[in-house]
Amino acid sequence: MNDQIINRNENGQENTALQNALRKYIVLDIVFYGSSLNYDQGSGNYQELKKITKWDGKQYILVSRYALRYSILHSANKMFQEWKLAGNDVLIAESQGVARLRTPEELNGQSFKSVFETYPEFDLFGFMTAPKGGEKAALTRVSPVKISHAISMTPYSYDSHFTANLDVMKRAAGSGSNPVTIEEKKDFYAYNIVIDVDRIGKYTIDEHGDPKIGDIDISDKREVRIKQLVETLLSLKREIKGRMEDLSPWLVICGLYTDGRYETYLDKIELAKSHVYKIITKERTTQDSEGKTVKEVEHETVERSAPKFVIDIDTNVPKLVETKDDIIKKIENFLHNNEGSEVIVYKRNSVEIEPQLKSIENKDDN
Repeated sequence: MNDQIINRNENGQENTALQNALRKYIVLDIVFYGSSLNYDQGSGNYQELKKITKWDGKQYILVSRYALRYSILHSANKMFQEWKLAGNDVLIAESQGVARLRTPEELNGQSFKSVFETYPEFDLFGFMTAPKGGEKAALTRVSPVKISHAISMTPYSYDSHFTANLDVMKRAAGSGSNPVTIEEKKDFYAYNIVIDVDRIGKYTIDEHGDPKIGDIDISDKREVRIKQLVETLLSLKREIKGRMEDLSPWLVICGLYTDGRYETYLDKIELAKSHVYKIITKERTTQDSEGKTVKEVEHETVERSAPKFVIDIDTNVPKLVETKDDIIKKIENFLHNNEGSEVIVYKRNSVEIEPQLKSIENKDDN
């Protein structure tokens, strides 16, 4: 791994220029299909979806990065034993509804390193913990895994539905129905994940500034945590309002970068519609009772509409992989070797992309 050749200078500081030049990034631009995934505060009996206005002056539905992180954590917790979620052994709830990670002094003898070893969320997604009274500086970790908001790919059309708990009210022998109006939006959503590979499993003095904590290095867990994170993203689910929404990707652009620089295609993906219309002609030759040849001609019309993603991308760079498992294999190979940067694309069979990409020739990367 890159961190093995990064050392400190005479003053004990890491050689930042060398570190940045060799830094690895994994960038995932993901498109999924979902319905009404993140509600705002609303007012009264009106439940409002989160929205954002883009450059065209139109409103689009927003699924916040915090909602995505919540779903990632809870999905990974169900998928992997290693993804234990933190409880009040390391978290503390203070007055005014503030919950935070305990400071090293508040851990009752538990080492801060053990927090990183036990709970991937603090290693991957960072934290800030400020002791009471402000006597000491806040202890922070900048997230090595950056998550963007997911934004719908078409504008909001003010769809909503009106509902009420009339049945429950009748069975309770009550009156009224407590009506509510709920905004709805079923659409494709796009978001971005950037993984700063070499920072995962490392929390150094240069970052936190506390000699008592020292350098925390659990980089032996790095590969497993990255792989499990990506596997979670590729089969992500979200529970909301009695529904289980499938956030697994219809399209993934995965960039593997080795030189400290990376690119995202999040704002270079547009949604279009592909319409297939063709006529199939079938001929059948038979003989009648008089021995004459009879030709029967049948015409079959096939029509199909499918989503089409138009990507502003260099067709000479990315390659198309057939399955989501191929992405995992590519990432495993990327973490083990120091090969050059590469961009790969996965899509569901039911969608089309433009431009068309060539498939990976050698699928066995190991």
